[in-house]
Amino acid sequence: MTEVAHALNEVRELYARFLGQPVPELGPGRYAPFPPGSDPVRFAVQEVEDLKRLFAQVSALPKPVAWIPRADVHAGPSLLVFRVEVPGIPREQLKVLTVDGECIVRGERPGAKLEGELRPLGLEVPFGSFERRFALPPRANVDALTATCADGILEVRIQIAETAPPKETRVEVK
Repeated sequence: MTEVAHALNEVRELYARFLGQPVPELGPGRYAPFPPGSDPVRFAVQEVEDLKRLFAQVSALPKPVAWIPRADVHAGPSLLVFRVEVPGIPREQLKVLTVDGECIVRGERPGAKLEGELRPLGLEVPFGSFERRFALPPRANVDALTATCADGILEVRIQIAETAPPKETRVEVK
């Protein structure tokens, strides 16, 4: 029975970690019977292993974003500028990175802190994690990327390399 109790505790922990709340109590009659001819202990332990494997796969996926900030994009012959609205987000919470031809802006806005018995009646300001992605042109110089944040606007500047004349390579025909 120790093996079953251990398996049940693991299921409770997975449930709480995945859903963020304790496991509800199930009354009598809410249990499903084990498949005929199966060993209930082995079946339960295998189910827990399957749940743990599934939880590991889901945990490895990117976290969903709660909102997407508004942005303006400006381009010139040698410069690309993204201006992203991020009011109320501390500079330390902002991340700007480039991956596979994209500029990615990530961060998180904390929810409002309520005092005493105050309860929200309406919420229009989004909070939680966010992500905004921008495609970069092939000639973007990601090494020369700069980002500044002032007055709730994150400005990302990326230099665009000048167009080089096509390079001609002669190949000897054998």
